[in-house]
Amino acid sequence: MIIIILTKILQIIYMNIEELKKWIGSSETSEDIITSSLEQRFRATLDIDPGDPKIGDVASSGIHWTLAPPVYKHSDLGKDSHPKKGGFLPPVTFPRRMWAGCETDFYSKLYIGDKVTKISSVDDISLKEGKSGKLCFVKAKYEFYVNNEIKIKEFHNIVYREISTNQNIQKVELPFEKFDNEKSIYTHPTIMFRYSAITFNGHRIHYDYPYSTKEEFYPDLVFHGPLQATLLLHLSEENANKTAKKFIHRGVSPVFANMNLKLKLKKIDDEEYHSFSETDQHGMAMEGKAYF
Repeated sequence: MIIIILTKILQIIYMNIEELKKWIGSSETSEDIITSSLEQRFRATLDIDPGDPKIGDVASSGIHWTLAPPVYKHSDLGKDSHPKKGGFLPPVTFPRRMWAGCETDFYSKLYIGDKVTKISSVDDISLKEGKSGKLCFVKAKYEFYVNNEIKIKEFHNIVYREISTNQNIQKVELPFEKFDNEKSIYTHPTIMFRYSAITFNGHRIHYDYPYSTKEEFYPDLVFHGPLQATLLLHLSEENANKTAKKFIHRGVSPVFANMNLKLKLKKIDDEEYHSFSETDQHGMAMEGKAYF
């Protein structure tokens, strides 16, 4: 407990927002190719028949979240196995880093065989005070190009938090009582391990149970935000029977391994669908809005 208190004091001392804001505008460019193998592994992770995708076939929605991840050698990783702070993202000293939400514009489809250029940049940085303590929000912009044509643009909200042993999570009710479609999945640790693998995400909270529970004080492994968002996006597109032009989602409460995750859909009209994930323990976990 003494170590945690001292760590918080040091974080407050060294968290200089003006210094962090110097990272606004920093960027990096990376490339990746949507291979048939990646498409198969992506489908299999989502419990979809991997099939035999060919060059020129339309790639699955949400596959862009697996493309061109940061690649660092092991010695350049931090304690949580994320790349050490700094570089493209600012050196925020709060140890917990979570995906808080995202706004994505889909301009045109991605295809198997596409060589994708990903431009990542820091759009904004802010400090706030939340119920769980101090929070640092980093808004990152990601643009995906194929042959100099922009295919996808999105803004991520990444939240950095202090570590807390207090895991009291307020239950949030869904805004609707009746839904047009519902399904559920069990958040099996293997699904999370596979998603970490195809996204080259080393964050230990997703697969290292002792670290997640004893170092960051979660009750279990943490289910990925973009994986949850992908499930909601697919649910919306399956019911609309077309691909989304825009998808906005925000995390409401965490989801952990070994939970029954309910996915629910509400059709607003032919052009707008709202989707939700929910657990019995914490209520609403994520809210998504798809526009067609």
